[in-house]
Amino acid sequence: MMLKLIHVAIFIIFCDKIFSLPYDVEKCKIDDESCLLTSSNKVLQKYYGGIPEIDLASLDPFLVNQFFVDRKYSTIKIKNGDFSNMKMRGLQSATIEKISGFDKDHLEIEFKAPKLTFTGSFKADAKVLFFPINTDGEFTLKLYDYDAKLNIKLDRYTRNRTKYFQTTGYCIHSTVRTGDIDSTGVPKIVNWLINLHFNSLFKSSIQSFVDDIWSAYYEKAINVMLTKVPIGELFTCEMDRDGH
Repeated sequence: MMLKLIHVAIFIIFCDKIFSLPYDVEKCKIDDESCLLTSSNKVLQKYYGGIPEIDLASLDPFLVNQFFVDRKYSTIKIKNGDFSNMKMRGLQSATIEKISGFDKDHLEIEFKAPKLTFTGSFKADAKVLFFPINTDGEFTLKLYDYDAKLNIKLDRYTRNRTKYFQTTGYCIHSTVRTGDIDSTGVPKIVNWLINLHFNSLFKSSIQSFVDDIWSAYYEKAINVMLTKVPIGELFTCEMDRDGH
């Protein structure tokens, strides 16, 4: 999540033909990092409600209908985890602190959000710390002072004589000041222990789980942007890698 909103912000800033830019949003050159940063944050505050022109739904809250997990996160093991009706809130209050690398085909984005809230339903056979859990219920996960650094590898290809970006890989690293979780269907002692040791559990397990959730937002956001918007329409003056 947060990730999806950032890339939508990027799209709106630069696209002229696909989307009518607000009068106060400046369109940027591909290597003008200062312009990109300023414009991205302005757009971030305005278009979290979605962009019908590119079939993009609301970003805050953003809904993931279904999310499957089957892996071990150090101290938390989830088997046949089925998460549904997941919503993430808080992106509209996020701030982009760095955005660069379009001209180098290696995009770097740093952002922070004072609070992100994930809610949804779950059904899983899990083990948290030493407690086996086989249940279903509802959960609310809150992350406070969420900071993330995102690296995206880009490539360029031509379709119908028009150049587009495509992603070839990405990684994300995140930190939080603290957080808490509340789950129905889970023993109260388990919720209490998770919250008591939240920071250490975030580093060992919860961080990877949240990053997996981000992948769902990432796929939808990036695919929407890249299939709809040619490189030549993203910037005021698109340059090749050698500056031409």
